Amino acid sequence: MSGEINFAYPPSTQDILLVYRGMPRLRKKEQPAGTLVDRAYRLLKHGILHGEFAEGSFLTESAIQSRHSIGRTPFREACNRLHNEQLLEVVPRRGYFVPELSFRAVRDLLETRILLEGVAAELAVLRAEPDEIETLEQYYREARTAARTPSGLDALIEANQRFHLQIARMTHNREFEMLLRGVLERSTRLVYLAASRSNEIPRDIETLLKPILDAIRKKNAVSAHNAVVDDITRGQLNALGRDVWGAAFVRPARIPKSTAPHSRGSNGLSPARRNTLQKA
Repeated sequence: MSGEINFAYPPSTQDILLVYRGMPRLRKKEQPAGTLVDRAYRLLKHGILHGEFAEGSFLTESAIQSRHSIGRTPFREACNRLHNEQLLEVVPRRGYFVPELSFRAVRDLLETRILLEGVAAELAVLRAEPDEIETLEQYYREARTAARTPSGLDALIEANQRFHLQIARMTHNREFEMLLRGVLERSTRLVYLAASRSNEIPRDIETLLKPILDAIRKKNAVSAHNAVVDDITRGQLNALGRDVWGAAFVRPARIPKSTAPHSRGSNGLSPARRNTLQKA
């Protein structure tokens, strides 16, 4: 019969299931508030990262509403999310402020990327599955195609970000991925601002990304680490220019190549380093 319970649930649970199954089903309703907040968040975040809102300017409700048809509540909730992501600052009684990128902020971003992504590359060598490496190669091909396309800055930066986020995913560490996503997004803003000022698009993807992909394919953690460090340092040098780079940059430490091959495994790591990463 229709109300019969066929599984061996205890009597109290059977009563709950009978009541639940007899309840009328509610039709799914869209949640316009959540949708509007998400839309406002995406639009404002895109504008900040792409340099559409000038550094040092305030985001006003009236201007955003007329430009994107965003209401007061979605605007404020989206701005609060962006504030939590450190893309906006809150000034009491003034509103939401697009912060300027100081030399220290640039240095902190680059230093953090080098520290996080170097270790991420090592973990990716130890943990990545074959299909994940294939995805990484796909993102490399997309970046290479975008680099060869005139005026393809948006596609190039997005493909480059997907490539680096895939390395983070290959660590199989969600915290790592979350940290790197935030740092990469703020670095994206830096690249857009630099490109808008120089009117040049960095296109040396073959030189910067291919060594990372090759090292991960070959399961060489030391080479992968050093290739990532080279990518970040050289890529940001191209984007920022030597003067800005020199003021902000702190030279990273590369992992030296082994002078005693027998003391290292096939992935290039010393036993102590390998054990540390495998236990992470």
